[in-house]
Amino acid sequence: MGDSAGAGRVRPAPARLRALCASRRGTSVDLTLFRYRSFSVGTLAGGLCRVGLNGAPFLLPLMLQVGFGMSPITSGSLTFVGTFGALLIRPLLSSFLRRFGFNAVLTGSALLGSATVAGFALLRADTPHWTIAVYVFLFGIIRSAQFMTSNTLSYADLPGEKLSRATSLGGVLQQLSVSLGVSIAAMVLSLVSGQAHAPTADQFHWTFLLTAIIPLLPIPGFFFLRAEDGVQVSGYRRKAEARE
Repeated sequence: MGDSAGAGRVRPAPARLRALCASRRGTSVDLTLFRYRSFSVGTLAGGLCRVGLNGAPFLLPLMLQVGFGMSPITSGSLTFVGTFGALLIRPLLSSFLRRFGFNAVLTGSALLGSATVAGFALLRADTPHWTIAVYVFLFGIIRSAQFMTSNTLSYADLPGEKLSRATSLGGVLQQLSVSLGVSIAAMVLSLVSGQAHAPTADQFHWTFLLTAIIPLLPIPGFFFLRAEDGVQVSGYRRKAEARE
């Protein structure tokens, strides 16, 4: 009886996932969207980078509280600073895309994102709070630059009739990247800490270093982009083209 009841509770989950994947017109997932290079790079390569960068907001408050002994209020105040970084980069991103293009911004933010995730391993319990706040602010800028750029690229070259299905599928993949990022970070922390009742600061540091590898993995995928991909949105023109 218990097994059947449990199965009954589990069954709706695939149905909800299918509903999320369905477009507003009620059709199923449109896999032809991945024929558009900008969409496939933005959602797949960009999604993998999201996975690597979504683990840090989960790990950081834990390290500050469990590893450093901070109060929840202090930890929350420091990690919240990253939100201001996200607000700052939003009006500046269009200028970066116009100047450097999607490829350079995606690759650069992935490299910087990996470096900043690894940099959390340098924080110590005696690190001044203002230093932590500034670093979290910087991470918020880089993380948001990567997310917003990949999201913009995903829909840059799609025809109007494809946008509804693309936003539905893209939304599901974004939520999946959040879940995977937190799950992988938790799994790595569990493997590093072993049988310890509470992870130490050094174990958190190793977890940050290991998860910092993930944002580097999609970089080869960004090189599949061509100069014309997303150019109508970014306005980017290579120097050679600008001279002609």
